[in-house]
Amino acid sequence: MRKMLYSNEQKLSHSYYYLFAPLLLLISCGVFANINKETQFTNNLASAHEINQEFTKLINKVKKLKDSDSFAALTLLNTAQRNVEKLSVIQQLTFYKFQSELDAELAKYKLSKKSANKGLKIADSLKKPSALVVELLYNRGFATEMLDDLQAASEDYLNGLDIAQSLNDQQLIAQGLINIGAIYYQTERYKLALTVFNDALKIANSLKDEDLQGYINTELGILYAYIGQVDQSLKFYRTAYQHYINIGKTAYAVNALSNIADSYQGHERYEEAIKIYKELIPSVKKMANSEAFYTLYMGLSWSYLNKKEPDTESSYQYLRIAEQYLPEVERGFAKLNFLIQKGYVLEGMRRYDEALDALTQAEKLISSKEKSANNLNYLSIIGLKATIYRALGHYETGYKLYSKYTDGFIDYYKHERTAAIQDIRLRYESERAELQAKGLKKKSSLQSLELLKVENSRQQQKMYFLFIALVVVIFAWLLHRLVRGQHRLLYSSRIDNLTGLTNRRRLMQLGAKLLKKAQIEQSPFSLLMIDIDNFKKINDQYGHNQGDMVLQKIAEIGTNLLRKTDVFARFGGEEFIVLLPNTNKEQALSSAQRLRSLIESTDWDNVGKVTISVGVATLSNEDITKFNQKNDIKKAFEQLIKVADDLLYQAKYQGRNKVCV
Repeated sequence: MRKMLYSNEQKLSHSYYYLFAPLLLLISCGVFANINKETQFTNNLASAHEINQEFTKLINKVKKLKDSDSFAALTLLNTAQRNVEKLSVIQQLTFYKFQSELDAELAKYKLSKKSANKGLKIADSLKKPSALVVELLYNRGFATEMLDDLQAASEDYLNGLDIAQSLNDQQLIAQGLINIGAIYYQTERYKLALTVFNDALKIANSLKDEDLQGYINTELGILYAYIGQVDQSLKFYRTAYQHYINIGKTAYAVNALSNIADSYQGHERYEEAIKIYKELIPSVKKMANSEAFYTLYMGLSWSYLNKKEPDTESSYQYLRIAEQYLPEVERGFAKLNFLIQKGYVLEGMRRYDEALDALTQAEKLISSKEKSANNLNYLSIIGLKATIYRALGHYETGYKLYSKYTDGFIDYYKHERTAAIQDIRLRYESERAELQAKGLKKKSSLQSLELLKVENSRQQQKMYFLFIALVVVIFAWLLHRLVRGQHRLLYSSRIDNLTGLTNRRRLMQLGAKLLKKAQIEQSPFSLLMIDIDNFKKINDQYGHNQGDMVLQKIAEIGTNLLRKTDVFARFGGEEFIVLLPNTNKEQALSSAQRLRSLIESTDWDNVGKVTISVGVATLSNEDITKFNQKNDIKKAFEQLIKVADDLLYQAKYQGRNKVCV
């Protein structure tokens, strides 16, 4: 969970909520002690001026109250509801800004979005940009994000960031970057997420803003949890917790602890997770937030189910408690997750029929598109069903489901996920190294002054050697011109001019050479034949310049993806060949699928979607042994190309964007 973190949708409608909220507070313990009755709005206020003055006092109280008791702060704010239209435009925007923010903190996302929309409609009358408009856009974006519309949320975040940058408001710029980064990691663009998070972190550190620092450390914790770096994730959550404690943001500190418990759970440290979850119960009770209760008891249920000595009865009891809050949770995936977890708990209790019933309900909530894409929730359902059918003695059904489950997971992990995660780890380390280097640079400023003196004395020596070097360079340049001409001739005979890849002539030479090496080493050898789907249509519709761009981009993608020992060549037109030495059939298939997936998911700017079809041919160790007896390298390589080409057309026949092996 992120940002406003605990969730809850009140069953009361918007109008009923504001009617009954004061009554609910009267019967709750001590909430009205936080509200100064003298600042409450009534219809008896003498003038608009008095209303504006009282509103200013009220907002100051709301600001002080919101970090410790969002529910009380919202109730206090809503005493101004009847007089909103009598306020100035800026004060109206302020009202709706706080209302949408507090609704979101209480996980009433639909109400939050509604309040933000009201504020933004009023903002249309403004003649110049305002920070309040930025905050309203961010609030609406967050509510929309929590309601699972990431595209609309992204648009609000970007629009808000544009205004923040025009105002040069660093705090709002950092908030916008964090919001956009959250969209990136939810759509598996981890590298982009880390880039914007690091930019936001630099701003937060320069402002020494602990609220922002807590926020960005929370998001970094979630990002690293996404990519499986639990220890690093825990460090960020602990840092966020400390920042929130320092500034008295109780609800956010509680959330940071909940994230730590979730991380322990993800690291299979269930006893530690249970301890924190139980410590959080009193704090969560004060928050009047149903989603917070739901999340807490679901965490306890899962931890009791999976700890070293499972306690399925306790797990089931906590699940039942969580179920009481489920109807008030607005986030779309909550019911699906609940049903899947219910299936696991009931399976652990050997209540197999009830478990299958829960899983059947869960499966109905997953779209056909998600099923075909091997959605992880769907795979979890299939895997658990296989386990249950096996326990019931329905071995054939269980085997079929288990086969479907394993094939789905293999296909899922063949995508670029592993490469993306490795990339983000490396990127993070380089970013941290850069920051450390900047810190060391500041610390060494005194040494730099001393080094400058030494450097000045060396300059004179350098001038002397420079003259000598100049003479050497002149002779070297003449020699270079001769050698360069020879290299250019050799290069043009081996390299395709458009893509920079190995050309067909050189490919045939290298193929025979590498196949001979495989013969000597008795190692497998694979070949990929690749063709761009509907390439003629791209040329006809967008022009040959765009077609050339596609060829160049595929060359770049393939070169970056493959090993240094592999050969990526342009075979002619829109066809490419990849030579994969020391690669068996399974490894070659994996490489082909990764390349196909990466090209499909690439943003192709002006030409729409681009896909490839691939044929995979392999000479196994056994094939190499037989071939050794025939000793006809060139013929064997040509035959391998023919087999791959036949498989390529089989992939085309099956509907394109396929790999056949």
